[in-house]
Amino acid sequence: MAGRQFRLPPTSHLPPLRAPLRLGNLLRLLACHLIGDKPPRPRNYPLTSHTTALTERYGQRLFTYKESRMNRPDGTSERFAADTDQAMNTNAEPLPTPLRFEAGKGDEHTHTHGAIEAVLESAGFRHEEIRAIYFGNWLRDYSQLLDPKIVRAKTMPKSFPDLLSRQALTRIVDVLAVKEFTDLMQIDRSRFVVTPERLGVYRPGEHIDNPRTINPEPANPKERDADFDDWLQPDDPALQVDHDTSMKRYIQRSVDIMVAGLESAVNAGPQSTDGLRDMGAALHILEDLFAHSNFVELSLIKLGHNSVLPWTSEAACKHKLPLVTGTFGGSDIIASLAEPLGRILFSPKDKPFEAFRAGERYERDQIIQIILGEHPEPGLLAGYEAFLEARDQWASQPFSEQVERFYAFIGTPGRLLGNAFGIAMQSLAVWLGNSVDDLQTLLNEDPNTSGSTDPSHSQLAKDHAQHPLHVLAATLARKAVLQVGQAVLGQWHGKEGAEHPARVAARFFTHPMDCDWQDAVVREWAEANPAQIERAALKSELDQTRTQLQRHAKKDLQRFSQDSSNFLNVFFESTSLADLWARMTGK
Repeated sequence: MAGRQFRLPPTSHLPPLRAPLRLGNLLRLLACHLIGDKPPRPRNYPLTSHTTALTERYGQRLFTYKESRMNRPDGTSERFAADTDQAMNTNAEPLPTPLRFEAGKGDEHTHTHGAIEAVLESAGFRHEEIRAIYFGNWLRDYSQLLDPKIVRAKTMPKSFPDLLSRQALTRIVDVLAVKEFTDLMQIDRSRFVVTPERLGVYRPGEHIDNPRTINPEPANPKERDADFDDWLQPDDPALQVDHDTSMKRYIQRSVDIMVAGLESAVNAGPQSTDGLRDMGAALHILEDLFAHSNFVELSLIKLGHNSVLPWTSEAACKHKLPLVTGTFGGSDIIASLAEPLGRILFSPKDKPFEAFRAGERYERDQIIQIILGEHPEPGLLAGYEAFLEARDQWASQPFSEQVERFYAFIGTPGRLLGNAFGIAMQSLAVWLGNSVDDLQTLLNEDPNTSGSTDPSHSQLAKDHAQHPLHVLAATLARKAVLQVGQAVLGQWHGKEGAEHPARVAARFFTHPMDCDWQDAVVREWAEANPAQIERAALKSELDQTRTQLQRHAKKDLQRFSQDSSNFLNVFFESTSLADLWARMTGK
């Protein structure tokens, strides 16, 4: 799709835009994967000077476009001088008013990736541009599903629910994307199809995750798929804290990927879906700096709130407490699928055995076909497809005749259909259930006291409204996104003196002790929220927050299992034609 132009229709011709939906218990998103060189091993960044390193990155590309999964720009990026030490002017624009969303529709408590990016409208972006940007962010979030621990290599036998193929996982995400981005699909479906190249796989650098691996399984991730990163050895320099910057060295890799995405967006222009998607991926990394690192905690400590837990022990670095991020917590993105999959599979508004149009395959059909296609027993998929073919033949019949034909169908191949559907739902429940169990297996180590600089994702994540620092993290993220968005527009429209957005974004990746742009915002929030600061100082309070999230995931799974059971009962336990009619119509 590189190079194709996304010509947006007039706003008046667009379908109504929906509020962005929350994407589960982690907030992250996208990847745009183009053919390139073999990814190099992780670089060992000395980071003796953050500003010098930034200048050097513009002089020499550190990562291939294949590795960063960004589209190769048509032109050469603007090069910058070494003078990047100027202080950030936090008064350049007013602090945006918080936008409030919950589970896609918003309430007064929760701020999501989609809600944060809505601030781009105040910068001058059009609604449809923001949606296309958010599509990239959303994809980056769901790329976490493709973890080497659950992806089945092409050479391995089918074994769902233990493993799923990359193609199957990608197809599931595409079904979810159609439901989430109906407005974009109506503009041009081909530009928003979720492909393996666009979705990619999980790679720590695209989420600012700590690449440290506790249980490296499988031994060689590239045997599952060549796009996976190699596991890092425990003594890899990238896992160390740099003395001068007081940051983990692997963070630099995420900065490079973000820079590549913003360069792609600038070069491609506002009418390129590829460029907008890359911008969403880059903004995802920027937003995660505040949600998934201890930047907010360190900013509070800097202003004298020393009781706030930093989620790291002291290290041999200039500021003693380093800027760190959490190790990967991919189980929660899998667990979060229970709710959206349940809506697709068990919607009470649908009549899944009624064919509205011959040959039509609905979201439920697609999900079941994908799952059964991963099952080692081929007869299950054959049974379900036999039902779909029979349903096509019923499409032209009056509804009463459809019911009669379906009732007859239950006695023959429909028995196999019931078994196939039941096994598909059971397998999905096991897969989702395993991830919920993993969520409960938290690291017992307390990095605040253990001497460790490697907290887990769940210990640091501030994605959820229950976290005492959630609103502050979202406020800082919106401020950063707004500045980067303004810089992108400045480049697109040739504004005199406009700074390149890559340079603007990279400056945010600085230890709080070495920057002051956030101080006024943090101070104002702290004065207004003393109770939240007290909560952020109590490990027991934060542990309780994680427990609540696990309990919510369990409830979603229980609801999924119960709905699947009820769904089967409605259609396979009818005692007569009249009873089946009543079950299907509710009359």
